[in-house]
Amino acid sequence: MKSENREKNLIGITMGDPCGIGPEVILKALSSQEIATVADFIVIGCYKVLRDVADSLSIGKKLQLSRLDSTSLNADRNLINNINVLDLDNVFVQDTISHKPLPGSGRASVEYIMKGLDLAMGGEIDAIVTAPISKEAVKMAGFEFAGHTELLHDKTAAEDVVMLMVGKRLRVSFVTTHLAVKDVFRFINQESVFSTIQTTATGLKQFFGMTDPRIAVCGLNPHCGDGDRFGTEERDAIIPAIKRAQKMRIDCIGPLSSDTVFNKALNGEFDVVVVQFHDQGTIPIKMHAFDSGVNITLGIPIIRTSPTHGTAFDIAGKGVANPGSMIEAIKMAVMMAEKRKHSFV
Repeated sequence: MKSENREKNLIGITMGDPCGIGPEVILKALSSQEIATVADFIVIGCYKVLRDVADSLSIGKKLQLSRLDSTSLNADRNLINNINVLDLDNVFVQDTISHKPLPGSGRASVEYIMKGLDLAMGGEIDAIVTAPISKEAVKMAGFEFAGHTELLHDKTAAEDVVMLMVGKRLRVSFVTTHLAVKDVFRFINQESVFSTIQTTATGLKQFFGMTDPRIAVCGLNPHCGDGDRFGTEERDAIIPAIKRAQKMRIDCIGPLSSDTVFNKALNGEFDVVVVQFHDQGTIPIKMHAFDSGVNITLGIPIIRTSPTHGTAFDIAGKGVANPGSMIEAIKMAVMMAEKRKHSFV
């Protein structure tokens, strides 16, 4: 059923790595009262794994898992406490109890993403929420992409894609994402910084209702280069990109030192901070909102969110994983789907 014919948004949730905490946090999130009625849901994964995890969490009787085959989304989505599982049946359940990176689980997790992407691109679902994958397992399975953001960028053929993390009072977008630190400098240029600023501004206007978002742009080097003493990237790339964005009437300033800008953002001076590399942004967002952060992919033709945590193999199978970030990712996907739906009306 296409989105325009549905009363509620239909959100697809990919199961992530079967050996990690993805199945657990999905089931916990969907069994929570704040999520149960906000949308309809399809979990794209392995029915047997989800059933076993539900039983281990002692919520198997509370939740009714309905198995769908991979060719149909038909289901009774009005059934209370019903979780519909689009079963790809692509992993050995006995392998998943190892709770470590495996080639089979890496391949399976990619297949969940690709199925969710196909459904979203075809309008069969209104958004996808992706549970964590293991980059190590994905590489063991023969895939070379660095993460969800890079895979979705490639498969949707989107021009400018930005990773935006949101948690409580802080928003952070990234010029570069999953790169070795030694490689970051090669990817910091006027075009990459400008496109991040522009895509971030567009996303905040479209999905967060901000007419004129206030954007702070981080420098790359300590003290923003300190007059070229510690590097010239600010002068050569970042400042020209900011000036270019300002000429387009985007409200952005910088470069600002990353050791002070996040405090200013938390105090309400900025709506978002554009950072230059992965840890420059993930450390403050996870310090501020570790159990409630959401990762959003801007610039692609579909809506995609995810928790900001990883597979957490060390606690998988113990029943102690916090579903807070998954709950917020689902709520964010529903909110964004509603915004998009109303923008087309």
